[in-house]
Amino acid sequence: MYRKDALGNIETNHASGGNRPPRVYIYSDARAPEPSANGPGLTICSEVQAFLDLGFEVEFVFFRTRDNIPSSPGYFQQLKCTVIDAREEKPSLYARVAYWMGWPWKLALRQLFPARKVILREANARIQNNGTAIHIFHYLRTANVIPDLPRARMIWACHDIESEYYARNRSLLQKLDKREPYSYENRALRRLSKLERNVARACGLVLCVASEDAKQTVEEWSVPHAAYLPISIPNTDVPIGAGEHRTAGRLRLLHIGALGPPATYTSLEFLFTRVFPLLDADTLSRLQLEVVGKSTPIGARKNAIMTMARPYPMVQFSGFVDDIRTAYRRNDLQLVASTKSTGRRARIIESWAFGMPVLSTTAGAGGVKDIAPGQNILIADDPRDFARNLQELLHNPERLDQIAVAARQTYEAKYGRKHVAAALRDLLNTHFDLRLPL
Repeated sequence: MYRKDALGNIETNHASGGNRPPRVYIYSDARAPEPSANGPGLTICSEVQAFLDLGFEVEFVFFRTRDNIPSSPGYFQQLKCTVIDAREEKPSLYARVAYWMGWPWKLALRQLFPARKVILREANARIQNNGTAIHIFHYLRTANVIPDLPRARMIWACHDIESEYYARNRSLLQKLDKREPYSYENRALRRLSKLERNVARACGLVLCVASEDAKQTVEEWSVPHAAYLPISIPNTDVPIGAGEHRTAGRLRLLHIGALGPPATYTSLEFLFTRVFPLLDADTLSRLQLEVVGKSTPIGARKNAIMTMARPYPMVQFSGFVDDIRTAYRRNDLQLVASTKSTGRRARIIESWAFGMPVLSTTAGAGGVKDIAPGQNILIADDPRDFARNLQELLHNPERLDQIAVAARQTYEAKYGRKHVAAALRDLLNTHFDLRLPL
């Protein structure tokens, strides 16, 4: 349960007594470390696990900016969780004017990030209280404070090149609305581009979710302290083995992703408008596609997806599921058909961990290291090739098992808990001059 600390903030504490290892503070205002969460949630979950495996004491600090409160992360018995209410924080008129003008910069940031003052206060208090601690800020929504904090061991957990993600997202909206960019969209893009470079240079380490992002940060932003950190997936000690329940002559397909982001939209658009029309009626009747992911009540993207799916009665929208393992258990193959995608592509790594084969586009798998097309994953970019793979797998199901076994082996060799903890240990030793044991 949650209780309130001396400042009136909601707090939980599962930490055990005894000698305290070094302290780590993890800040977020959008995602919590939950095993069934989406990509960012899985990243935080893996990050918390790696720090605990290395012997750190960890406090997760969640800034509540909407009517959302994370469920107590009971998966981690040694994790302290503090929830700070920031719902009443609003930018002032002066902040809005400063944002429009681009000056003064610190005041302008209040328009982009209304909770900025609260995050500054809480992070600064923890820095003053423990000068040797490590502070990790997820997304620019919390990391924007890094340049204005006292010198400390600070990490920006960069889930995307946020200016590029914003540009892709807005481009999709402009396409659906059939319009040109608004001036405020161009302004926001300039502000984000400037901010992310300032944050990267001010922190001691940028943790990237994709090797391409780390390379871009090093080479284009001149920030040498950026690095890729893999993730492990919780609850995967034993692969699920969906093939054990496979139905002869049928292929159960799985697509995971909230319906709002560009990656999901372009993936389903590719399937519904370019791949499925190539399949004959008999093949389509043998396929079943389950689309899993949170859906907003209204929106142009959701409406467009539903319209595109209408000709295909074998498509089922399941919405959010509490335990993602249930979706993996009842399906045979995950489809990742994004034509524009960024970030970690965590669902591919999750599929590997659960022992489920994946058919993806190159863009859809672009953030995953150790890809071996035809061995641990199937890759197809042309719609005809994608359709051909579905037809072949329908009539050659043993191929699914071969891909699944290789995928699981890749996960165990490159993404298991011990591997992630070792990678994090090496980064901390290198960039913060720690002496964590090998």
